[in-house]
Amino acid sequence: MKLGAAILGGLALLLAGASIPAAGVQKAPAAELARRLGCFACHSLHGRGGSIAVPLDGVGGRLTPEQLRLVLDHPRKLHPGAKMPSYAYLPPEERQALAEFLGSLK
Repeated sequence: MKLGAAILGGLALLLAGASIPAAGVQKAPAAELARRLGCFACHSLHGRGGSIAVPLDGVGGRLTPEQLRLVLDHPRKLHPGAKMPSYAYLPPEERQALAEFLGSLK
């Protein structure tokens, strides 16, 4: 009975879109993290993705690393009319990886 409940619980998580991390598996690369967070629903990159917000192409040349971190944590401080959500809830290493990924887009 416990095995059946565990299988049903795991299936429910998968159907809800959650993932069950395997032991020892590395975190997804920052580009994949950006995709999972929905960045490309609004921002385009290399001509693909959304068109609601500014393209991410060249963002690393337009914003300093400090500005990128600020935009990820508090988007409306730099752009008061922004609709982008805050990603301050992410673990620090994911926020850092995302900021470095965006900074590499020059």
